[in-house]
Amino acid sequence: MISRIFRRIDYFRLHQRIKSFDSAKGLFPDFEAHFNECLLHLKPVHRDYIDRVSRADMAASLELGAFLCAACKSRQPRRLLDLGSGFSSFVLRSYASLNPGVTTVSVDDDSAWLQKTAQFLAHQGLETENLLLLQDFLNARQDPFDLILHDLNFVEVRINYVEAILDRLAPGGIVVFDDVHKRDYLHPLLKLLRRRQGECYSLKPVTSDQFGRYALVFKGSI
Repeated sequence: MISRIFRRIDYFRLHQRIKSFDSAKGLFPDFEAHFNECLLHLKPVHRDYIDRVSRADMAASLELGAFLCAACKSRQPRRLLDLGSGFSSFVLRSYASLNPGVTTVSVDDDSAWLQKTAQFLAHQGLETENLLLLQDFLNARQDPFDLILHDLNFVEVRINYVEAILDRLAPGGIVVFDDVHKRDYLHPLLKLLRRRQGECYSLKPVTSDQFGRYALVFKGSI
């Protein structure tokens, strides 16, 4: 009973570190206009993706995709990383295709799924370079990334790679963590983020979807 009370207190203290999305808007200039534009652009592609490739409850949501798209337009990152390949890979590579010099790396721990991602990207006319299996990515030397999405596998597996992902974040860069509606994931995630210099912001107002999923963004210190 006492240990449960202390866990609840610890969770409350950790949760207090999460700032509102309103306080994050300075990080994303002209966000609302970009977000609405991205929603319109991505909606038919997302529908095609969940019809032909994945399921709506397994794929990255349209809302998350629109946030990633808007964040790219707002912050203009040069190196992008998505862990958990799929629709998010399309979003980031679409941005890269319109911005010369931008590099995107997509990572998965399932080789068959990585091949499906490659096929979908090719179908959409996007490049398929830098599609890596997780272990190959972890073993490779990589320059740090300005924007990272961590949406790999189920959260029970995903939590094991949070620190490795944070180690690859460029100063002042952002990491987007999906599925933080799951308390059993959010609590250990916040514990790991507490060890890092940076700020956490809730993306619930803009990434909530029909399944109750939403994301958190961590901005590293400069």
